[in-house]
Amino acid sequence: MERPTTPEIETAIRVILSEKLDIPQASLDAMGADTPLLGRGVGLDSMAALTLATSLEERFAIRVEDDELSEELFASLGGLALFVAQKLDSGGAATSPASLGA
Repeated sequence: MERPTTPEIETAIRVILSEKLDIPQASLDAMGADTPLLGRGVGLDSMAALTLATSLEERFAIRVEDDELSEELFASLGGLALFVAQKLDSGGAATSPASLGA
C-alpha cells in the first residue's frame, strides 16, 4: 500500500479534529498548512493534543514517543503532517520534530 501524501495526511488530521475533538467546520475550512494547532490557532490544549496524537497513532499505525510530544510537534498542521509522513517513511520509528524542519 502506498504511503498517503502530506495533503492526504493533513485531510486525515482535519477529520480527526472534527470527529474526535469537535472543532467547528468553519475553523477547519480556514486552516492552512501553517495554522498553529495550539493556543490562538486551532486552540488545542494539552489533553486535546494527546487525543490527536493517539488518534494519529491508531489511524496511521505509527508510534509517537513521549519525548516527541511537544509544543513544537503541534506548531502547525503542515508540520504535524510532515512528522506523520516521516514516521510512515521510517516504519513508525521515533523521529525528532526538530529534524523535520517544522
